[in-house]
Amino acid sequence: MAATLDRAAFKPASLPNDLITGIALAPPVIAGLIIFKVAALEMLAVALVVGTAGQIVAHLLWRRHLPRTPTSPLIAALFGVALVGVGANLATSIEIAVLAVILEVLRGRYMPAIRAQAGLFAFACVALITRGAPYAYVNPVTGREFADPINVWYHFFSPSSAPIDPMRLYVGNVPGPVFATSLLAVAIGVAWFMYARRVSLVVLVSFFLGALVPIYWFHWDYVFQLDSGPTWFVAALLLADRRLLPGSWAIRPVLGFGAGLLAVGLRSRGYGIEAAFLTVAGFQAVLAIFVLAFWGGSMMSERWKRTRRLRQREANLRVVKSVSRAS
Repeated sequence: MAATLDRAAFKPASLPNDLITGIALAPPVIAGLIIFKVAALEMLAVALVVGTAGQIVAHLLWRRHLPRTPTSPLIAALFGVALVGVGANLATSIEIAVLAVILEVLRGRYMPAIRAQAGLFAFACVALITRGAPYAYVNPVTGREFADPINVWYHFFSPSSAPIDPMRLYVGNVPGPVFATSLLAVAIGVAWFMYARRVSLVVLVSFFLGALVPIYWFHWDYVFQLDSGPTWFVAALLLADRRLLPGSWAIRPVLGFGAGLLAVGLRSRGYGIEAAFLTVAGFQAVLAIFVLAFWGGSMMSERWKRTRRLRQREANLRVVKSVSRAS
């Protein structure tokens, strides 16, 4: 225990990857429990139970086939549930957690080369199939269902206005995802992530620059638009995670800039904070498709080379047989 604490304090990058991610998630989870109380506790229990069960089943079935350092199904379940609104039915959290665990186990077993967060994929799939079931947010002050701050701003206020006190947004005492509402808590988690050398500053800065473009173009309030815990939750803890990024350094700033541009720019079309979730999920899905296409192409190329070698071998054998018969 003392050795682990020493590594966490002085050599955080040497810790297991899932432990690093779990520590980064701890501040947003604690903030969600404080803000949303019992409902947040129930959703956390769902993620922990489903994720732990998935971890055990995967270990029993494929312990010899899974890579040594796979992404934990528990982490995937936590990421998926973290983006769900407290007003959503508990069954929605269960569906997302189960799907996240299944996707993560399949990814780790059959296609570990795909760099994507299965929890985010599970959230996006359920949100699209159910047409927004996870977007049921609750005002933590009154306990009643209420729209997220960006949605309220778009429908009821002028483009340049800031209808909510920036300090409330920063603390997270507003309607939003259960474990991603507080920008303060997200900032603490991101600071740890950066200390553990898991955050790509190039992607994070380019995301910020991309987000500035629509804010400047539409003359929006900078502080209100950028003071968003959910947006930076997916930008810093998911999009900018080095383990989930492509190896090419040239692609990373383009990826970050494009994601920031769409995540904030789609607010002009009436999308709320969910625009950031779907944007990052979409970018990771595109990268996964490229990986699958490259893998499929390499497999076909290898099969073609093997077939050519077999045909050449058969031709050589026929020549040898014909020579032996002639002699």
